[in-house]
Amino acid sequence: LTGLGFNVVRYAGADRYATALAIADALGNPSTVMLATGVNFPDALAAGPAAAHVGGVVLLTDGSTLPASVSAYLTAHPGTVYAVGGPAVSADPSATPLTGADRYATAAAVASGLFSSPNTAGVASGVAFPDALSGGAFQAHFAGPLLLTDPGTLPASTSTYLSGAKASIVTTSTFGGTAAISAAVQTAIGTALGLS
Repeated sequence: LTGLGFNVVRYAGADRYATALAIADALGNPSTVMLATGVNFPDALAAGPAAAHVGGVVLLTDGSTLPASVSAYLTAHPGTVYAVGGPAVSADPSATPLTGADRYATAAAVASGLFSSPNTAGVASGVAFPDALSGGAFQAHFAGPLLLTDPGTLPASTSTYLSGAKASIVTTSTFGGTAAISAAVQTAIGTALGLS
């Protein structure tokens, strides 16, 4: 990257929580915060594009515990705080909850709660993080939510969200091959959007 002329900057902390805070600092310490557990990946994947959409940042909880450093950030930067997923809601009960019965419903809750009439939506596997991680950056660029699916079956919560938003959605991206999102799920996405 340096050879191509890019200036490479490392954003790092002593642990994942401190690294998230270093990124927040590099972004100018936004006062809109998406809290998500740092001990599992799905909630943070849905939170990433949403944070970009609202000009915020993703900070991590230690499961259902709010690290002292994150608590200090929230005190120093009062604003709007969303708790994405059950563990984050437990970590900060005063935050606006965006959660569902499972990872799929939580991603749909984030999409419903923070994206008004999106013209794009992305879908990635909710059982492994790589496709959703890259796809989340893509969705952030195009101001659309990232939804999650089981590889073999489109969850009812994801289908319901897509059906409800189909009037505004012009494009949909699926991230990953057929092992990550089966042809049956791809068909179900089209059906939810009224395309088949």
